[in-house]
Amino acid sequence: MRFKPKYKSCIWARADIWGDLLCKEKTFLRPKWDLIMGMLGGRKRRRRPLAKRSKEKSSRRHTPYPLCHNYNFVQPHSRPNQTFKYNRWGYRNTLSILLCLRRFYGDLSHNTLKKICILLFKSEAPIQRLLGILEGRLDVTLYRLGFFHSIFYSRQAIQHNKVLVNGKYIKNNNFILQKGDFVEFCPTKRSSIRSRLLFRYKPFRSFRMRLERWRLTHRFKFELHLQPTPSWIQTDYSNLSFVLVSDIKTPIIYPFRANIDEALWFYKQGY
Repeated sequence: MRFKPKYKSCIWARADIWGDLLCKEKTFLRPKWDLIMGMLGGRKRRRRPLAKRSKEKSSRRHTPYPLCHNYNFVQPHSRPNQTFKYNRWGYRNTLSILLCLRRFYGDLSHNTLKKICILLFKSEAPIQRLLGILEGRLDVTLYRLGFFHSIFYSRQAIQHNKVLVNGKYIKNNNFILQKGDFVEFCPTKRSSIRSRLLFRYKPFRSFRMRLERWRLTHRFKFELHLQPTPSWIQTDYSNLSFVLVSDIKTPIIYPFRANIDEALWFYKQGY
């Protein structure tokens, strides 16, 4: 079966990276849809996280560390010259977390995310600073607020001079917003953006749908779920503008299992 790169990433990571797969049943043929549902419903998707293995004890009365150069514990499928000596499922789960993070934030390259993590290792609260850099980007913020249905469409709007920050046009997708920044859209493009918003969220505003919502199954309730607005942003949807009222705070909602601590630990080992 052939899938688009977007869906190939979801199948390999065994996770709904963007949280919209259940809304696209009518766009897939039945064999492909059954494969996706089997992937999302699998119970053996996660095994043994790596960063927490040092606290566990095995049956051999030793403490298994993520990095172990004792070749007595190397499994038959492992190469003798590899640095990581933990089980292959733990390594795959870590790669899955990294793939989900990179794809969710707009196909960040491995080297780009690695450079960011290396700069934050010796700082205080590296997890909070990493989330501040990733969530503070202009394209991610527009996608989080629901102005665009994907981060790639928000990038296209930025490159076509549709977004203003403090009254100035910004063409840099990776522009990091600071506390107090005022973001709005170009006056000539507001009508088209508003019409797309109303069309996209029409099922959420339907009176009949709100009456019958309690009768829907969990699967269709998930389709009608709106992500909450981040607490550090004050949004005015009538004028299509928003203001950052505070620094980025946790918790941050992801549609997949996100372990930022494990991602930092992975890059700390030099990979």
